[in-house]
Amino acid sequence: MTFRKSSPLVILLFFSFLSFLVFANTASAAPAEEYIKLGAQAAEQGDYEKAAAAFRLAAKADPESAAAFYNLGVAYQKLGMPPQAEESYLEAIRLKPDYTGSYLNLGTVLNEQGRYEEAVDILQKGLAVDPRNAALYYNLGNALEKLGNDARALESFQKVCELAPEFPDAWHRSGVILGRMKRYEEAISHYRKALELDPKLDSSLFNLAAALGSTGDWEGQAQTTEKLLKRRPDLALGWYNLGVARWRLGQIPEATAAFRKATELDPGYAYAWNNLSQCLTQTGKYVDAVVTARKAVELEPGLVAAWNSLGLAAIGAEDLGAAEDAYTKALKLLPDSPEAHFGLGLISVLRGNRQGALDRIEILEKLQSPLAEQLRKQIGG
Repeated sequence: MTFRKSSPLVILLFFSFLSFLVFANTASAAPAEEYIKLGAQAAEQGDYEKAAAAFRLAAKADPESAAAFYNLGVAYQKLGMPPQAEESYLEAIRLKPDYTGSYLNLGTVLNEQGRYEEAVDILQKGLAVDPRNAALYYNLGNALEKLGNDARALESFQKVCELAPEFPDAWHRSGVILGRMKRYEEAISHYRKALELDPKLDSSLFNLAAALGSTGDWEGQAQTTEKLLKRRPDLALGWYNLGVARWRLGQIPEATAAFRKATELDPGYAYAWNNLSQCLTQTGKYVDAVVTARKAVELEPGLVAAWNSLGLAAIGAEDLGAAEDAYTKALKLLPDSPEAHFGLGLISVLRGNRQGALDRIEILEKLQSPLAEQLRKQIGG
C-alpha cells in the first residue's frame, strides 16, 4: 500500500495603513498629514494607485515623515511593486527605527521574493525593538521554515502560540513542523487546538487525520477524514487517505470505494490507481486489478509499487509473462525491491523452477526480508 501525505502551507500577510499617524514634528507635517489622510481614504476604497500618489506627495511635503514612507510601502506592496515597497520601508525604518510595522511588512516583501535570509535578518531587528510582537515571530517562523530550519521555525511559531494563543494558524504551523519531526502526539494536540479556535480550518483537519494515522490510530484517521469529506467531498487526497485508513483496518470494500472515488475526482492520481489495484487483487478481481495497475504505471512509470502491483495482479490473472515483465521493470527502478524478488520467485514456483525460487530466497535473505520465509513456504521447505 502506497502512502502519501501533504502539509498545506498557511501564509499570513500583515497589511495596515496608518491613516492619521504622523511621526514628524515639523512645519511641513500638517500638509503631509493631509496627504496621508487622502491616501488612506483611497486605500480604503481599493484605489492603491491614487493612494500611492497621495503618499508620495506626503513624503515630498515632509521627507522626514516615517508614516508617509511606511504607508507608501504598503500601497506599493498592494500594487505588486516589491522593489519600491522595500525602498519605502527601509526609509521608514531609517526615520523611525522603533516602529515595528515597517520591519514586519518589509519582512513580508522579502519572504515573497524568496529572500529568506534577508527576511530573517530584518524580522530579528524588529524583534529587538519589540520582543513580544507575535506577528514578527510568525513571519520569522515562515522565513526560517523556508530555509529548512525547522527547529528555529518551531520556536518562532511556539512563541506566537504563547503571545497570541487565539491565533489558530500558529498552532497549525507548529503542528506541521512537529509532524515532520515525527513528534506526532504533539502535532495532534496542536492541530486540535487550531481546530478548537477555528473549526473550519480544513488544513488542520486534514493534517490531524494524517497524524493520527502516523500513530497507528487508523480509526481516528478514518473518522477525521470522513468529517473533512463532509465539507470537502471533492478532495481526492482526502478520499485517498480514507482508503489507506480503511485498508489498514482490514475494511477492503470500503477502502476500494474510497480509492475509486479518488481516481474519479483525480484521474491522474497514480497512487490512488495503484492502491485500488491492490484492493482489487485482494478481493480476487485480478483482471480489473491489472487494468488499474497499468493505469498507475502509465501515469507514473517510476512508481515501483505500481509495477509490483501489476506483477501481483498479473499472477492472479494467470498471465505469468506480463507479471515477469512488471517485476523486471520494478527491479530496474529499485534493484533491492523485496516485493519484486518475491514475485519473481513466486513465478519460478508456478513454473516448477525450484532453483529459480531458491535463488530469490537467497536474495531476500540478504535483504533481511520476511518475504524470504513466505517464499520458502511456497516451495515446501
